[in-house]
Amino acid sequence: MLLRQRFGIAMLFIFLPINVPLWKMVCEVIGYNLPWGDLQLFFGFLVLFILGGMLTFTPELRSPFEKAN
Repeated sequence: MLLRQRFGIAMLFIFLPINVPLWKMVCEVIGYNLPWGDLQLFFGFLVLFILGGMLTFTPELRSPFEKAN
């Protein structure tokens, strides 16, 4: 498993859109007030979740000029 696939799996769990209220509560507990609304956070998490899926499920690309072993 490639490092980017591991990073993608971590992103899938961390940025799951259902976790938005959890992350808002964590930020409030540590004293940081998020300047964004719920809908903006949801779409931001959705974009990062999709990016994590792309990192996880896209195949490893090889150059056509690379010699085959």
